[in-house]
Amino acid sequence: MASEPQFRNTGGRRADRRSIAATVQFRAGTRRANVQIRDISRFGARIGGVFLVHNDDHFFVKLPGLEAIEARVAWVEEFEFGCEFIRPLNEVVFEAVTRSL
Repeated sequence: MASEPQFRNTGGRRADRRSIAATVQFRAGTRRANVQIRDISRFGARIGGVFLVHNDDHFFVKLPGLEAIEARVAWVEEFEFGCEFIRPLNEVVFEAVTRSL
């Protein structure tokens, strides 16, 4: 039985991402840092940072006006990584957050 693809739209993404340049807080265990979000969707983000993360690592990111959001590392490439939010952002919350970044 063939499994269904994780993402169903062109390019392997569930939703289009919005390009932004915002500094947010990152926390993984005792490690804390300010990181740059390069783009974001309701389902995840592309983040630039200078510390080591691995696929499937879990961490929290603090977006303006929201409690910390749990996410997992989906891919890593040099000093950037993609993450998937454990609980996707509500559409209204996503619009408010992207306006404030």
